[in-house]
Amino acid sequence: MFNVGFWRFTQARAMQWLGWLSTLVMLALFAWVGAGMLWSLTAPRTSEPSVAMETDPGRAAQAIAGRHLFGEAAAPGAVAKGVVMPDITLRGVIAAARPREPAVAVLAIAGKNAVSVREGDEVVPGVNLHRVLAHEVELERDGQIQSLSLPERTKPGAPGTASGQKNPP
Repeated sequence: MFNVGFWRFTQARAMQWLGWLSTLVMLALFAWVGAGMLWSLTAPRTSEPSVAMETDPGRAAQAIAGRHLFGEAAAPGAVAKGVVMPDITLRGVIAAARPREPAVAVLAIAGKNAVSVREGDEVVPGVNLHRVLAHEVELERDGQIQSLSLPERTKPGAPGTASGQKNPP
């Protein structure tokens, strides 16, 4: 028998009191865990900023210039543009979807039937297919890279085309 102040506890009464106290603590713990789970399931997610803002003007200018918003300027020693090989005509390209996939160009050489040439293969003696792009190819001749573009398409019905000519009165 315990004598604490005004209260008299027997061992059986103390065990009963500790039982109720432990039940109350466990219920509070379960309520706290349950409330946390409910909050994590129903609370709106905080969105992360999709774009980090650059506050330094120098780095912001470099980032904008690195995106080439208005195209890229040709660097010294860059690929020569234009029709540079009159005996080779580009008829079509099959550009690679991924960097390591083979790309193929369809070329007509000296007005003959079109042939397909893989990147890196020799087109004619002394001329290799250097790279295939979406609308052009780069040919390497004598260590220089020259560009050959697809011919421009004319729209059907445009003046000067067969379907765009008007019947004479």
